[in-house]
Amino acid sequence: MLTILTAPIRVVIGFMTLVIMMFNAIIIYLVINNEVKRKEMIEICQRHLCRLLLVCLHVEVHYIGQVDKNARIFVSNHISWLDALLFMPAPRLRFIAKSEVKNWPILGLLAQLLGTVFIRRDNKFQVYRSLPNAQRHIQDGDNLMVFPEGTTTIGVKTNTFRPMMFEVAVREKSFVQPVAIRYWNHKKNISQTTPFIDDDGIFMSIMALLFERKTIAHVHFLPAMDASKLNRKVMAAHSQQNIQSILNQPYNHPKHAEGVVQSSQVKA
Repeated sequence: MLTILTAPIRVVIGFMTLVIMMFNAIIIYLVINNEVKRKEMIEICQRHLCRLLLVCLHVEVHYIGQVDKNARIFVSNHISWLDALLFMPAPRLRFIAKSEVKNWPILGLLAQLLGTVFIRRDNKFQVYRSLPNAQRHIQDGDNLMVFPEGTTTIGVKTNTFRPMMFEVAVREKSFVQPVAIRYWNHKKNISQTTPFIDDDGIFMSIMALLFERKTIAHVHFLPAMDASKLNRKVMAAHSQQNIQSILNQPYNHPKHAEGVVQSSQVKA
């Protein structure tokens, strides 16, 4: 009952948070001329935005395992638009998303506020042409978050991991760390409200989460791979296999010590 009564209040708070974030970003770009300082301020705003949105949606996040200090590219299974919010403790993290997302209502704005790198995924040729742009972010010191399935699932079984974006790691000789995402409801069952599949509407998705008593997110950091020693197809297959092994496991409450990942653990 309390969840239902507070839902409208949390909607207002979430909306105000997005609006304030937009105005802050505009002010930062107009007032701060130093590019490095500007990026730092934007990242601080991004982290505050994500924390507030997760609180508004009653999402409890547990980080399991360790972020590899050498990892520059992270690859994960993709379940929901919520996935991006889970990784904001990491500094200088840029998400790779298909260009259509930029024009989606609410999600497009949120993606831009989170510093997403948009690429065309019409075909393999278009993705291949986008690789130098992704490489430039690595060369500039950013970390990349990639969802190689190219779509979302309900979080039980992965789709085939497309190997093309792993080519960025091969070219830059970067370490790649697979990450498994899982969502549970308050009864410790696989969440049925979190997946954002096919033609699901964003407004209905938000409302479903708002009326959920609690959503528990588990983020598993798995062993990293050295792209200087592996090709993109091997890394894609290895990532999918390791992530699927986590998805096959039953609910297991993380130890308290594993529940938090400090932002300093991700290489800037």
